[in-house]
Amino acid sequence: MGSTPTPGHRRARLGPRLLAAPAAALLVAGAAACGGPPGPAAPPAAATATGVSASGSPAAGSPSPAPSQTSPLPSAEQLGTALLTADDLGPAFLAPPDEGQSGSGSSTTTGCPALGDLLGGGDDSRPGRVHVETEFTTADATPYVGETLTTEDEAALTDEYGKAVQALTTCRSVTFTGSDGSVTFALTPTGLGGPGVSAVRMDGDLQGTALNGYLAVERVGPAFLTYWYLQVDSASSQLAAALYRQASDKAAQVLTGATPSPTAGGGAAGAAV
Repeated sequence: MGSTPTPGHRRARLGPRLLAAPAAALLVAGAAACGGPPGPAAPPAAATATGVSASGSPAAGSPSPAPSQTSPLPSAEQLGTALLTADDLGPAFLAPPDEGQSGSGSSTTTGCPALGDLLGGGDDSRPGRVHVETEFTTADATPYVGETLTTEDEAALTDEYGKAVQALTTCRSVTFTGSDGSVTFALTPTGLGGPGVSAVRMDGDLQGTALNGYLAVERVGPAFLTYWYLQVDSASSQLAAALYRQASDKAAQVLTGATPSPTAGGGAAGAAV
């Protein structure tokens, strides 16, 4: 069997989001420049995780070594509780519209096939594979942040994670083409997340507007975490790094029982965006 769907399951694809999010932000910016308001901000919404709606407060901890092959794998529900929620992030963040409403339900990815596989959510046909995800944006459509957690038997997980790490290590650009246009991101290795994390900085341009983001993967106990962050007209890594640490820490505590660190206070809940 493939990924385990439950009520509310929807298959997000990062490629379309990387096109739709900046396009929406440009519309907001254009309305503001013409003197018109961007429209009322949507109320904070609960995160829609693929398979489960997670809840809980942010926690911190350190990733654990990979489990033995005899360790029981977490279910979709268990993985879902390790994802960030809107309550974790604070009132500025809300769930984005469904892909059917955004108009960007599909895109093509060129320049790095392995990275295209990672951003597309992986191979659902792999037996026993469980994959959950969540994503958020703000009323201004920037920043856009999301994460996934994937688990499967140890050999398959090691293989899939290894390919993700290799893609982030070797690829230097990736292009997304969809209904909102085309964006080519230059990829630069970065230390976002610290030791044990493979990450790149993403720099691109859409209709003359600078786009900046981060993409990272990390092994967390019986799963691996994929994290993405995209912002418009900003090059600061402060919020991206804070949200990544929050996502990684929560996953580690839920999946491995890692002890919260003394520095894990309010997380990014009060951060300006």
